[in-house]
Amino acid sequence: MNDRLNTRRLLQRKNMMLDSYDCELCILQRTESLRHLFFTCNFAKRCWQSIEISFPTHLQPLQVVIRIKRRTMKPFFMEIIILMTWCIWMQRNEWLFNGKDPSVQNYKDHIKQEFAMVIHRAKGDLKQKLQQWLEELS
Repeated sequence: MNDRLNTRRLLQRKNMMLDSYDCELCILQRTESLRHLFFTCNFAKRCWQSIEISFPTHLQPLQVVIRIKRRTMKPFFMEIIILMTWCIWMQRNEWLFNGKDPSVQNYKDHIKQEFAMVIHRAKGDLKQKLQQWLEELS
């Protein structure tokens, strides 16, 4: 939220020289900023849509979080947001550093694995709600 993740835009602001500062996950040739990478990139939008979450792309990241909170009405909305963005970041890194093509299916598999770990640590009623949400993803 504070734009401290080493996206290409942040590296550019820190005067790091790269061949390109464009997003590698989409064909829009937009600068890879935090907002673009996680919310407006075509790949990110498809990932969010794959779990039936959508929002207007003109919103700022904090506004997106508020919108997701209102729309999901889940007590664990923040876990969803954190894991969603983490898995998008990991898909990006798998592509950049290992040459593994990003796909929504790989993304969904990864989010399910990560969410299963959250469920493993959860207790009581929350654990049941998390499990139910994960089953709805399938």
